[in-house]
Order: sequence, then C-alpha cells, then structure tokens
Amino acid sequence: MNYLLKSKPKYENRAKIIAIVVMFVMLSGVNYLFFNFVKISSHSVVRPIWSASNYISRPFSGIVNFFSFKSNLVKQNGALSDEVELLKLKQLDYNILLQENQELKEQLNRAGSGSKISSKVLSKPPRSPYDTLVVDSGSSVGVSAGSRVYLADGVIIGFVTNVTPNTSLVQLFSTGDNKQEVILSRTGTSFTLTGKGGANFSLDVPKDTDILWGDVFLYPSSSGSVVGSVYYIDQNSQSSFKTIHVRIPGNVFSAQWVFIEKNN
Repeated sequence: MNYLLKSKPKYENRAKIIAIVVMFVMLSGVNYLFFNFVKISSHSVVRPIWSASNYISRPFSGIVNFFSFKSNLVKQNGALSDEVELLKLKQLDYNILLQENQELKEQLNRAGSGSKISSKVLSKPPRSPYDTLVVDSGSSVGVSAGSRVYLADGVIIGFVTNVTPNTSLVQLFSTGDNKQEVILSRTGTSFTLTGKGGANFSLDVPKDTDILWGDVFLYPSSSGSVVGSVYYIDQNSQSSFKTIHVRIPGNVFSAQWVFIEKNN
C-alpha cells in the first residue's frame, strides 16, 4: 500500500549549504592568491618607479651641491681679494717708506753732513750676539762708545758699546734685564723699562697707573725720540699690579741701515 508523504525530506537543503561553503572557500582562496599577486605585482611596478626617481633626483642633488660649493668659492674668493688689496696697500706704504729712507740716507751723504751718520748693518741676530747689531761705521767717521743709535729719525734703539776704526757694536735698549729710563709722552710721568730681548720691554706698575694701549715712551732728552710703544697690558684680577708690554716701533732685525749720533 502506498502512503503519501506529508512533509519534505529532512536533508533537502544540504546541496545549497554545500554549494555556499564551496563558494566561500573558493572566494577565500582566490582572495588570498589575488592579494599575494597584487602585492608582488605592485612591488614589481613600483620598484622601477623608485629606481627612476632616484636616478632622476641624483643629478639634481649634484646640481644643488654644485651651487652650494660655488657659493662658498665665491665667498672665499672675495675674502682673498680683500686680503690681496690689503697686501697691495701695505706694499705701497713699504715702498714709500723705503724711498723716503733712501732719500734721507742720500741727504746725510753717508759720512754725515749733520749730527748723525748713516750706517749699514753688517750683522744682526743670530749672526751677532742677541739684541746687538754690527754696523760699518767706526771711529774714523766720528763714532765712539756711548753714541746713541736710531732706527729712524725719532726712533732710538740703543747705543754703541765697542768701536773699531771701521765698525761698531750696537747694543739695543731691549737687551735682557737692561734698565732704561723713559717718559710716558701722554702724561710726562717717568718710568723704568726692563729689557726682555727681541726688541721687547716690560714694566710692572700698580693697577690704577694711567697707562693705556698704544701709549708711547720717550727717551729722556730734549730730542723726544721714541723708545717703544705699549702693545699689550696684562692684568690679573687677583693682583694689585699689571704688566705693561712694550716694543720698539718697526722691525729692528730686518733693518738694513741705522743712524748713529756723533759725539761732539
């Protein structure tokens, strides 16, 4: 006997569920594979762009460095040009002084038409004893021991200690430990400079003593010749004294000529 079923079979939707599951799995797999593919592909695409970018930007970086380097060169060239111009001015001043010195020597006529004798320096340190000069004028032209010696008219540097008929030995006031009386031109105050060698002197005075950078010390005579000028003042906050450093004007040890005062 046949009986009609009153309800549908229990597992009628199983095929749909399986189909959905299979589709989900397939989509997940495709998504995973697609993501890796996209990732690899994007790197493959972007890498040439990065390389091209670096290749293109490298020359521009070089151009920036070039202009920076050029700017520094321009600045350095400007500074060097200024130094060259300054050296030209100094050379011009030197040439003028050299010409004036030569004219003065010609006016003195070497033998000394006035009170001073123009003398050529034969020897200077280190070929002669420290802070001494050997000159080619001696007793035959009126030089004697004690004669004062000048670097130029108005700058006195020392005195003659030994004389032969044709040569003389000049000792500078700056000889080590030599004491030289001087007058400060600005105030008229008397001081005693101590020779330190190398055309240098020193003077220790109380801190409140009126001596300034650039002050000039004169030889104590009516001629008013310069002995030296202040180029440095050393002050210690813990000391009640200060040290004045003084130097003979000009470069004594490069001088070719000096002037010796005749003794009457």
